[in-house]
Amino acid sequence: MSEDGSQRRRGAETGPANRYRVFLSYSHDDQAIAERVIEALKKQFEPLWDRHIRPGSAFTESIKGLIVHAHVFMPLITAHSKERPWVHQETGYAMALNIPVLPLAIGDLPSEMLAQLQAISVTEKEIEDLPARLQKLGWEFIISQPVARSQPMTCMADFPEARAEAMAGHANRILELNYSGRVYQRGGLSSFSIPDKDFEDPIWKDRDGPNPRSDYFHHWLAQERRALERHAREKGCTLIIDPEVPRTDHNPADRRRFLVARRCRLTVFREFLDSMPDDQVEVVCSPRAREANITMVGDWFLAESRLRHPVEGWRQTFFNWYSPEVLQAARQFEQIAGDLTQAYAPEPGTSRRKALADIARVLKDVEAELASLSVQTSEARAASA
Repeated sequence: MSEDGSQRRRGAETGPANRYRVFLSYSHDDQAIAERVIEALKKQFEPLWDRHIRPGSAFTESIKGLIVHAHVFMPLITAHSKERPWVHQETGYAMALNIPVLPLAIGDLPSEMLAQLQAISVTEKEIEDLPARLQKLGWEFIISQPVARSQPMTCMADFPEARAEAMAGHANRILELNYSGRVYQRGGLSSFSIPDKDFEDPIWKDRDGPNPRSDYFHHWLAQERRALERHAREKGCTLIIDPEVPRTDHNPADRRRFLVARRCRLTVFREFLDSMPDDQVEVVCSPRAREANITMVGDWFLAESRLRHPVEGWRQTFFNWYSPEVLQAARQFEQIAGDLTQAYAPEPGTSRRKALADIARVLKDVEAELASLSVQTSEARAASA
């Protein structure tokens, strides 16, 4: 991506590659030291620790969730932590996931299972200088090394219903960890064309068009929309979409239902764009949107759909939450989005308004075709009377 393209990143999160997530494992006897380490890490990294766990959450599962999404696991080794089994347990869990482990020793170097790992050793007086020490380690090399994972960090949703449920589940899991990420989507119209309505609402009939779907599917689509929107409201979104209406071989009645569905989705998406500020949204309208179907929340997880059924929608969606791989995918997405945005809306902060103008044009064409179909239907009825 060109330098100008890389500088176009806007919103609360300037890009997934800027701040690596570092999980700090520590003994609560060392809380005062841990707080100093966290403050030092904040200067250049995104520290994860148990203070981010929401009240009422399952503690052990929440800790595991934070470790799973860390780029680097950092056990804090002191005279206290050496004797605390849970520090070793958390380290073992990170190693089983092949999360890079970088012990931070305060005073003595680590022993036992940690002795085989290269450790950063500092005194208490040197904690504030920790970011400068860490920056010299070559983080790109540490994080990008290919590994054979001993535990699965991927899954596949074979049907659209399972895809929507998994999408909502992964997005909500990050929120439950008290974090959020920028939403990256590439495809037809994005999840923000899904109505934020309960499944009983009549809007779903319009959205389905000639292919009615189940209330179960509608429920999980709405959950997907709500979860991703919470992320987008907090960190912004980058969207590559194609609002143009494709030609179909439907009969006139089904073509009308198809156009009503398209109008519904475009209208819902337009309402979302209307509600977002320019500096929180980067959107490109391009036929290249349909070359892939991708969703990412920051570099927390990636969902990529491989097979589109002409009636049922996307099938075989692969979810991946292994941070180093998702990080690389997020960087690739930003490269493509940055270059497309430069061509689509060269002036920074104008892509949302240009997309709204394109959507208004397409909606006008949809209304014109619906009116033409109504005239044809009336003429056919008159001729057969």
